[in-house]
Amino acid sequence: MNGTAANGGRQVVENGKRDEPVDERIVQPDIKPEQLEAHWIGLGAAIEWIAMRGQPLSLKSYWARDDDAAEALVSELADLPPPIAESLVRGVAEDASGPLVPIPSGIWRLTATSDANDEDQPYRLLGIDNYCEHDGSILGVHVSGYRRVQIRTDFIRDKWPDHKNDIAPSPAKRFAPAEILRSIERIIAMAPQDLLPLTHREMFGLVRRCMPSVPRDSVRDVYGEHWANSKPGPRGPRNPERNLRVKELGGELIAAQLPN
Repeated sequence: MNGTAANGGRQVVENGKRDEPVDERIVQPDIKPEQLEAHWIGLGAAIEWIAMRGQPLSLKSYWARDDDAAEALVSELADLPPPIAESLVRGVAEDASGPLVPIPSGIWRLTATSDANDEDQPYRLLGIDNYCEHDGSILGVHVSGYRRVQIRTDFIRDKWPDHKNDIAPSPAKRFAPAEILRSIERIIAMAPQDLLPLTHREMFGLVRRCMPSVPRDSVRDVYGEHWANSKPGPRGPRNPERNLRVKELGGELIAAQLPN
């Protein structure tokens, strides 16, 4: 007769053999592909998905892959441009009750995921949160961290698809020019007239708010082909007010695309 034993919030199935090593017990996944159809997924759920891809694992394999998955996710976020990383992850400040806010991108290079890579880092990632076992926390040592951490599911699906089980993220997927064109047209339609034309750099940053993995060259080529009067980049002194308005436009794009 099969039984179950709880292990860190996961279900571990025993095969009914008295002499079976504990390491070979089977961990059943909590997170299935259909749960990535929502716009956001909890940090803990994202780590489990990267490790398990909705498939059962031996307890020994689960422990190893869970640590590797957390490290891979943090490393991938640390390597992204700050505006992109901050559009992908949100949470509640540890010393506040809400709302969900973008998590500063610089936190990822300062976050340990296990004892093996702690190195006195000021932050520590936890895959289970007190508010929800599928969420997670980034807790600080002598600094404030974040709870109820959530990540965009399109980023997780692109980097760790369900038809693969590698912990290392997949290469950036290919985007059809028509898909990029639709995103650019939506951005231009939402942009205030006095901001147009947007520079190539501005447009790339805005498109990546909607399509996190899209390559810079692909956006540049489509934008340049269809909008001949687009500008390659800023000229003259920086305009802080314009930069702020472009950033606000990016926030509006996220709000329009990903309702809570």
